[in-house]
Amino acid sequence: MTDQKQNEINSIKASRENSNAAILIGDAAGVAQYWMDDIIVISGEGGQYAGKKLLLKVFTEMFQEDRPVFERIPSLITIGDSGVLAWETGEWNYKTEKFRGNYSAMWRKIKGKWLTQSELFVSLD
Repeated sequence: MTDQKQNEINSIKASRENSNAAILIGDAAGVAQYWMDDIIVISGEGGQYAGKKLLLKVFTEMFQEDRPVFERIPSLITIGDSGVLAWETGEWNYKTEKFRGNYSAMWRKIKGKWLTQSELFVSLD
């Protein structure tokens, strides 16, 4: 693996760690800074969310209620040959509930910054 690809992987890992940290403190805007405007998310039970504006509203409301705490733990990040797209896969779990499962995310590099274009979560509990 080239140093450049390893640097890109490290950048995505850092973004994921920062996103998880924002979830821990209930900071919806902190999570949303890593999303593309047209992000698409399929939740662990199959709910579908399209667009950063809607997803930010969902996260804001979720954090105002019982504020669940969950994290995504990458097991593999692959940078595409073009250096524009990346694939992340791993496990997710709630620290405040008994939900857990696997996830995959598509990242796109825009103006030098990696942003999440889509995420798919599958509940395995």
